[in-house]
Amino acid sequence: MCGIAGYIGKSPISNKQVLDTINVMKNRGPDFQDFICFSNAGHFVTLIHSRLSIIDLDSRSNQPFIRKHCILVFNGEIYNYIEIRKELESLGAVFKTNSDTEVLIQSYLYFGENCVNKFEGMWSFALYDKIKNKLFLSRDRFAEKPLYYHETASGFYFSSEVKAIKKLCGKNLTVNNNQLFRYLVNGHKSLYKTSETFYDEIKEVDYASNLIIENTEIKTYK
Repeated sequence: MCGIAGYIGKSPISNKQVLDTINVMKNRGPDFQDFICFSNAGHFVTLIHSRLSIIDLDSRSNQPFIRKHCILVFNGEIYNYIEIRKELESLGAVFKTNSDTEVLIQSYLYFGENCVNKFEGMWSFALYDKIKNKLFLSRDRFAEKPLYYHETASGFYFSSEVKAIKKLCGKNLTVNNNQLFRYLVNGHKSLYKTSETFYDEIKEVDYASNLIIENTEIKTYK
């Protein structure tokens, strides 16, 4: 289990908000925490990762993970990463780690957004493409790995946990009483009868879904 979080928007967020977010994410990944903040094409981007080391324990596989013009934060495991790596190597890809993280980012570099069609596993990830000024989010087919997001007039926030989004955007969220009462009366299985979450301002990326945030506009597809 790792934790991911991030932001893309019209104005930068403070170092305090970033550090507060990292602190609440440590339970998801006690082995290493890091972040990257930068501006590109008139947008400010922050990507945060909290790592639980499983594959390639070396620090070379820490995240945010950068290859060429792409930056990745990833939670999960690509089960068939060895097979995909062999295919990529046959196409000319050169690897510096033994991680499925690098296989994921190299897959995007070679196959674009269609890379997710090759993956077998469980994942939620966010990949920023500096050339296209685009944030690409994806969630696995069975929604095993969580991925929430929050839209505002100034930007887009996402994370593995709602509490991290609250820290990153620096404000309280409104409890969704409908969802709360639904859970108390009907139990856990009732939560997924609708697309609502426990907060009015929070949405959850659906299973087997991808989100593209480009010029602060969101496009969703499966």
